[in-house]
Amino acid sequence: MKRFLQKIGWFILPCVTLLVLAEVYIEHMPNIARDKHQWMLQHAHEVKTLVLGDSHTFYGVRPDLLGEGAFSLALQSQTYRYNYYLLKHYPMKKLQTVIIPFCYFSLWEDFENQSGEEFQAMRYRIYMDCDIHPRYSWYGFEVMSMPVVREKLKSLYTPNHNQWDSLGWGTEYTKDARAEDWDNGKIRAEGNTYHDTTLVALNKAFLEDIFNYCRQHHIKVLLLNTPVSHTFREYEEKRQIATNNKVLKELLNRHPEVEYLDFEADPRFGDDDFYDADHLNTEGATKLTTILKDYL
Repeated sequence: MKRFLQKIGWFILPCVTLLVLAEVYIEHMPNIARDKHQWMLQHAHEVKTLVLGDSHTFYGVRPDLLGEGAFSLALQSQTYRYNYYLLKHYPMKKLQTVIIPFCYFSLWEDFENQSGEEFQAMRYRIYMDCDIHPRYSWYGFEVMSMPVVREKLKSLYTPNHNQWDSLGWGTEYTKDARAEDWDNGKIRAEGNTYHDTTLVALNKAFLEDIFNYCRQHHIKVLLLNTPVSHTFREYEEKRQIATNNKVLKELLNRHPEVEYLDFEADPRFGDDDFYDADHLNTEGATKLTTILKDYL
């Protein structure tokens, strides 16, 4: 029995060693969540305008054009659960304005309640000191999601480059870099259409929490529906839109201090402004941010 256990140990040891090395390597790669966290630890007291949200604001709103004291804590796929957490997480005593998206899919997503998306929550636990989950849990180690590990280990032979600026804006969605078939409205809209309404109430509650927090701290909230292409709008499901509109109306009735800006079908945005069917490219982001700046 002792010999058997020794053989098992010698078999497991190399696997464990490789996992540890992979974890250390990945955690030391360039990481936008860690960069944003480190910036906020040093500069949170300077922030006057905060951009929250998912890829629509991460790529679509430029803090550098919003004036002094603007920063973006938006991240790809970021849900309202984490928008609310990050809003409270840092001591932003000068905060005056919060910009947060309300788009076609915003009410319908939550990492912890979507199969295959749980790994997205790891970046907050590992790199942003988020205590929603314990440090020593599934959410505390990159190697707990092997598909992600395999993807990140590609940097061993394909060098990574930072694709965000010093104020947290995503810079990789340029017009030159977009695909020829960039207007993939059918694919993008159907991929963001959901039939289970379970998460709607959850996300509505997180939005309420955000609005209540901002009202208590005298912070202006801009709720932003970002531009999408006409083909994306063509394939949006009417049922999901109706649910969004119903929730939006209820929220705005309860929180008249919140301002809703709807750019989804804004004619000022044309084909040259998009990276794909529902994301602006850098030129479109400049246009949208200039409009927001003038509004503010």
